[in-house]
Amino acid sequence: MILIIFANICVSQTNHCFNFHKMSKRNFIFYLCSIFICFLGNAQEFNKVDENNKKHGKWHKFYDGTKQLRYEGVFDHGKEIGVFKFYDRKGGHATAVKKYTEGDILLEVIFYTTAGKKVSEGKMKERSREGKWVYYHQDGITVMTEEMYANNLLDGERIVYYENGAVAQRIMYVQGKENGEEIHYSEKGIVVKTYTHLNGKLQGPVKLYDLEGVLMREGNYKDNKKHGTWKYYKNGKLEKTVKFPLNKIGGVH
Repeated sequence: MILIIFANICVSQTNHCFNFHKMSKRNFIFYLCSIFICFLGNAQEFNKVDENNKKHGKWHKFYDGTKQLRYEGVFDHGKEIGVFKFYDRKGGHATAVKKYTEGDILLEVIFYTTAGKKVSEGKMKERSREGKWVYYHQDGITVMTEEMYANNLLDGERIVYYENGAVAQRIMYVQGKENGEEIHYSEKGIVVKTYTHLNGKLQGPVKLYDLEGVLMREGNYKDNKKHGTWKYYKNGKLEKTVKFPLNKIGGVH
C-alpha cells in the first residue's frame, strides 16, 4: 500500500513533465516501485553478519546516540579488507585511513587532522608501528620527522627537520633506547650540539657550539651526569676547566 501511495504521489508530481502517454499508469507505478525497492535494498546492505555472526560486507558504525559516523569499511567474514576510514566525534575529514592488503600482515596508515591535513603516515602490524614513519609540520605537507620502528619501538635513525627542510637533529635508536651519537644542527646546517648515548643514557663525549660553529663547552657524561674534566671556551679560547663530580663546596654548574 505504501508503495502504491508513493507511486501515485510521484505520478501527480511528474505528470506535467513526463511523456506519460507512452507509458500506462500501471507500468509507471511498477517502474517507480522497482526504484523504491532497490533503494530500500541498498539501504539494508550495511552492517550485516555472516552465519557465524562475523561482520561481512559494508559497515557503517556510528558514535552511540549520534548520527556521526565513527568508521566505514568492508569486512570479509570478520576480516577487514580494502580501505577503512575513521572519524572524530565532532566530524570533519577522516582522522585515520587504514588500507588492508591481501596477504600482507602490515597495513598502511595515514593520520589526518579534522581539517584534512596530514599528520603522520607509515605501516602497522595490528596496533604496532613497523618500519618507516613520517610526521609532518602543521601545513600537512612539509616533513617534520622520520623515524624507524620495530615492534612499536624506535629502532634506527630518527631525523628531525626544520620547516625549510634542513636537518635539525639526527639520533640513533636501538630497541627504543638512544644509542650512539646525537647531532643537532642550526637552520644553516651548522653543528651546534653533539651527544653520545649508550642504552638510553648520556654516556661519553659532549660538545656544544654557538650558531657560528665555535666550540663553547666540551666534556663527558657518565650515566646521565657530567663526569671528569669539562672545558669552557670564550671566543674560541679556553677560559676555564671544571672537574666533575663537584665536591660539596665546588658550586653547581
